[in-house]
Amino acid sequence: MSANISILGNIGRDVSLRYTEKGTPVASFPIASNSFKNSTDGRVQVTHWFNVVAFGKTAETIAEHVKKGAHLLVHGRLSFSPWSTDKGEPRSGAEVSLFSFEFVGPNRSDANEETALNDNGEAEPDAPEYSGPGAPDEKTDETFVDQF
Repeated sequence: MSANISILGNIGRDVSLRYTEKGTPVASFPIASNSFKNSTDGRVQVTHWFNVVAFGKTAETIAEHVKKGAHLLVHGRLSFSPWSTDKGEPRSGAEVSLFSFEFVGPNRSDANEETALNDNGEAEPDAPEYSGPGAPDEKTDETFVDQF
């Protein structure tokens, strides 16, 4: 199953750039998007993480200009894929194959920039520290299994 999607969010770690055997650039990075839901405790922020992958010139451009904390609007195709841990536990993940992207507001990785504001003129909450697959200093007994 897949669908077109646009995600407004913050990059969770620096972009990883690699090349296929045929020399095609492939960039990947996680992006966090915040939403809110009502609960018995009131309005609660929920963070959704997506893995994004880009190819070709777009991959090289993203790797050169996008750093952890950057605020982006990404457009792509969302795909869901099942996978299993080394222990055989079923998991599923979502990956966005990037079509295009736009810088939105100031780059949060640059401390000299102003804070991004939402439509109400309030400072937007920062995305939480990324702790998903490939996070720096991730400590686990389990060997990392790339789900995509």
